[in-house]
Parts: sequence; C-alpha cells; structure tokens
Amino acid sequence: MTITYAIPDTHGCLDELRDALTKVDLSDPSTHLVLLGDYVDRGPDSAGVLAAVKALCDAHPDQVTPLAGNHERWFLDWLGADDNDPAWLLADTGLVTIKSFLPTQVVEQAVAELAGGSIDTVNATLKREISARHDDLIAWLRERPLYYETATHLYVHAGVDEEAGPMWKAVTIDETFTEKFPPSLGPTSVGKVIVAGHTGVGPLHAKEGRMRCWEPFVDAGHIYLDGRVENTGVHNVMRYDAATRTTTFL
Repeated sequence: MTITYAIPDTHGCLDELRDALTKVDLSDPSTHLVLLGDYVDRGPDSAGVLAAVKALCDAHPDQVTPLAGNHERWFLDWLGADDNDPAWLLADTGLVTIKSFLPTQVVEQAVAELAGGSIDTVNATLKREISARHDDLIAWLRERPLYYETATHLYVHAGVDEEAGPMWKAVTIDETFTEKFPPSLGPTSVGKVIVAGHTGVGPLHAKEGRMRCWEPFVDAGHIYLDGRVENTGVHNVMRYDAATRTTTFL
C-alpha cells in the first residue's frame, strides 16, 4: 500500500467518524485504512459505529482493517460471561451503549423487571436481546485482529511489549495489545513506528507544558492519536505516504 490512514478511538460517535472518513480516499486501491479500535461505549451510537465500520470493511475488504480495542473485548466478555456478572452493564452510564443496540421499549421493559426481580435478571435479558438481534455483527466483532503492520509502522490499539524488541509479536499478550498503560514513550526497539490510540493525547502534551492540546502526540518511536473525540468532537486522522515517507495529520 502506498498511502495508509489511521483513525483512533471512535467511542460511539458516528457523526464524527463519518466526518473523519471524508478525509480518507479509498477510491485508490493502493490506499489502506486502519481503525484503531474502541468503537463502543461513551458516545451515543456504539451500534451505529460498529455497523458503519463493518459495512466499510465489507465494501473494501482488502483496504480496511478494523482492530480490536479494550472496549470491544470488555463488551464481548460481558456477552459471554455468566448472567450474575453485571459489572459491564453497571459501568454503562445511562445505558447509553445498551440503548444504541436495542429499541427503547425493550430496554425499558428489561429495566422495569428490577422492581420484581434482580439485576441478574435484567443482565440476562439485555444480553439475550443484543445477541439475538446482532448475531452477525457480534460474530464479526469477535474476529477483529489486534494489530496491523507494514514495513515501517505497527498499528495497535494500546501498545506492545517493547522490552521484547523484535520479538514483540511472540511475547505480547492480548491484554497489552488492547490495554497497555502507561504508554511507552521515546525511542523503541521494535524496529517500527508504533501508531496507537487508547491513551488520550491531552495528558501527554500536558507533561510537555502544552495544556488543553488534543493534537496527535509524536515522539521518537510513537504516534498517539486518541484526541478523545467523545469530548472534543474531533478525530485525529493520520496519513502516511510510503512513497515520500511523509506523515501528515488531518
């Protein structure tokens, strides 16, 4: 691929994702788009974001790579967990993610069961409804890869085990790919520039005295892109031209 784009954490912000995608030209078959995960939670339309990403992937199967983030893994773990484990459900403030997947009537009826039942009953009902209505989408989500690499860059949601150097692929565990924190900074020994989301760039800039800055954070071995779109309303989109070896941000 000559041009590679990367879009970080979308977190249910469908309109903002659509705006970001207008910057990406997939009409050229040598163009590739990597989405860095965390499509769900926080924003108003997690289900819509997942459907849009899947549709884009289906339309351009050789040009679009959606990676998995920790929020996808947590969502899938909840769906597959025992009904008496409502931890993810209780963390879904205002049931904003649940409501994006289910009709209002179904959610209200399930919540009404709390009056005569238990949180476990509500948990079971909501999981059953989501699984039944979105089985194809959930099956697709389970298949998302944890990283994508080119000759020069390594794209990942959170990070890799950089202490392993060139052996990072054999050593890095799944949780590091999706949940690594704090982020590694400075030169890296993995042999490629690491492009990641997950870590909000604001605090990284603040450490350097740039307060309230949500632009991409770039150092000697990394590019962090997560501009907290759910709060700022803006995506940081990276564009790398392999022919000219230039990186730009849109």
